Amino acid sequence: MKAPIGKNRNGGRAIGKRQAAKVVRSAAKRRRAKPGRARLAGVSSAADQKRPTGKLGRVLDAITAKGGASLDELVELTGWQPHTARAALTRLRQCGFHIGHRETDGRKAYHQVAAASQ
Repeated sequence: MKAPIGKNRNGGRAIGKRQAAKVVRSAAKRRRAKPGRARLAGVSSAADQKRPTGKLGRVLDAITAKGGASLDELVELTGWQPHTARAALTRLRQCGFHIGHRETDGRKAYHQVAAASQ
């Protein structure tokens, strides 16, 4: 005979002690910032930031080149899907790099632009 299952926060299913400990973490532990991650609010310019490495660094090199880089070129360079390449550009913008998009002779390309002086 099974024991009746009472209502609880897990949708009516009984949970063990180990799972209950995970559910009831302290609020301070949940809000703790991960070490090594820069806060986006404190980012002032791309010069202050460490230049990314790996594929993200190659994307930055491609858009810094004289003609910039089209989305198709970035997809071929990295092997990513187009939406992932666009997300990488968004991440670079969030890190403080100024990235623009322009069309020249029917070719749309992303390029790095000079930061606006304040």
